Amino acid sequence: MGQTPADSLDGRTLDNGWKVIEKLHKGPFSTGGRFSVGYKVEKAGSLAYLKALDFSAASQSADPARALQAMTEAFNFERDLLDKCKTNRLDRIITPLHDGSLTIPGFGDFSLVHYLIFEIASGDIRKVVSDWQAFDLRWCLKSLHNVAVGLRQLHAAGIAHQDVKPSNVLVMMNSESKIGDLGRASDRTKESRNDHLPVPGDQGYAPLDLYYQDASGIDRFERRFLADIYLLGSLFFFYFTGVSATHLLRAKLQGTTLTNTSFSADLPHLQHAFEEALSDLREQVSAYAGELTEEIVLLAQQLCDPDPTKRGDPRWKGSVVANYDLQTYISKLDRLYRQVEINLK
Repeated sequence: MGQTPADSLDGRTLDNGWKVIEKLHKGPFSTGGRFSVGYKVEKAGSLAYLKALDFSAASQSADPARALQAMTEAFNFERDLLDKCKTNRLDRIITPLHDGSLTIPGFGDFSLVHYLIFEIASGDIRKVVSDWQAFDLRWCLKSLHNVAVGLRQLHAAGIAHQDVKPSNVLVMMNSESKIGDLGRASDRTKESRNDHLPVPGDQGYAPLDLYYQDASGIDRFERRFLADIYLLGSLFFFYFTGVSATHLLRAKLQGTTLTNTSFSADLPHLQHAFEEALSDLREQVSAYAGELTEEIVLLAQQLCDPDPTKRGDPRWKGSVVANYDLQTYISKLDRLYRQVEINLK
């Protein structure tokens, strides 16, 4: 028996016929899934991925019952979001094949394990990149296109992901990228605990404006969408420099005295650091993209602007089109990866 109920699924056959065949261990650079355990499962010769929710941490809380209730509510909210994505056929979002629960004897109040079963992926984009023998520009641009499409699908459904990062972009068996893990998402139509977190996602990737209450006068939910497009832009930095835009910004801000409370006072420093980060990005992109360098860097610049009111396609400012609309970037990334594909022939 494992240390927790979620660790104890090896060899079990679930009510829906899936058999748990192997626990999947996180890679050395994995940043996701703190409260879940992954397994490979099999049914009628088909393989899938099972995410078992680990609620055992609630037992260490001062109020275990309330902690367990909060975790259960979070699971149900994520499951409802996934059902919404599945109903709306969001094909760039990982949606479950099945969900359910089972009881693991011997754990008392924490014996119940909830799980979700998804189509299996070959890994996340961090693993794919780490396995490369040579940089693949076409594949990077295609992956960025897939993520942009996925985010636009989510936004159209009223969902802000809020935690797009390398470990949450999964590469499927057909090499297409899909967005996974809606555990930190918010839904415009349904309140959740995530709505009360100023920085819902991983702080190593989140835009710095989220740390300031006075960062903008824009709609609260629109700000969440603008954070998503920043996270898309940050993936450009990951692919070409190996780190997030936020990581680079923080490095450039070392030694700079910030108020950390007044966004208007700190913004000039953030913009200066961003220009330096863009310079680093440009140097790396130019090594692989040649004449396409400036166009690629411009996309990252518009998506990741430290000022959320300036983020996105500048043509939409003051128009009926939302600042966070990603159609421009979807079209440009589609053209860029196809252009690289033609050049490779």
